[in-house]
Amino acid sequence: MIDAVVTWVDGADPAHRAARARFGDGAAEAASAETRFASSGEIYYAVRSLLAFCPFVRRIHVVTDGQHPAPLDPILATPEAARRVRVVDHREIFAEHADLLPVFSSRSIETMMHRIPGLAERFVYLNDDIFVGRPMGQEDFFDGDCPVLRGRMTRLPGPGLARVKRWLRRDRPGYALAQREAARAVGRRDTYLMLEHTPHALRRDTLERFFAGRPEALRAQAGHRFRAAGQLSPVGLAMHLELAKGACVAAPDAAGYVRPGRPTGAALERTMAALERGDWASLCVQSLDLMGPEDRRTVLSALAARYG
Repeated sequence: MIDAVVTWVDGADPAHRAARARFGDGAAEAASAETRFASSGEIYYAVRSLLAFCPFVRRIHVVTDGQHPAPLDPILATPEAARRVRVVDHREIFAEHADLLPVFSSRSIETMMHRIPGLAERFVYLNDDIFVGRPMGQEDFFDGDCPVLRGRMTRLPGPGLARVKRWLRRDRPGYALAQREAARAVGRRDTYLMLEHTPHALRRDTLERFFAGRPEALRAQAGHRFRAAGQLSPVGLAMHLELAKGACVAAPDAAGYVRPGRPTGAALERTMAALERGDWASLCVQSLDLMGPEDRRTVLSALAARYG
């Protein structure tokens, strides 16, 4: 039994925008930028991609901040799909730690996702801007009960270089930094697994056991309202815990990655045509809201053609 978890938020919701404004003082600019919370309907295609290409997934848990994902209404109107899709509120996963809410950091939310009521022991996690690109089997994500770890092993910077990097970047909550901090949290000192923007295979028990004896660490990690340099990647943490238990790293699947201006024009058209052909195992489209009109149309038309 395997589930999927997708995180989603509608940053244009007046209540959500007001809450961010209320608690945003002191947040790093990169962590509070409007684009981090923008929704352009991608959640529809993310869920459709799972329904279309991951038949082994029992249930899709869409984690939200007290919001209703209206783009999913056409899916939820279909009885078969509706049985497989469940909307989960932050209060359900924070539970006795609900005093930490509201939070706007994906890393805070990911820290608590293993606490989704009824979540399967094995699950696949993806953001709402990541789409499964072609038919997949459970063996693409799990070798029996063991997650298939996909990424590249990268050398950890030495302590001196790490301090210099932290000083130069100040409080920038970078993606690679969060992976490195996750590796160090489980005692790695030489290399770390650098993850790509793809779906990730996780085990509920791995995170559950780690935080069971560390309630203060759980609250410290999940209590950041906005993404911060002091937060590690919960997904990276799970991956490095699995590495410590003997899991192997597999070669990354063919994964597409699109963000504003990279690629653009004809190159973007080729990337999206590859999605329509089924060349990508997954595709990540970051900050669709910041793309120019032509590129945005290219992306949305290709998503519609692939997923309906």
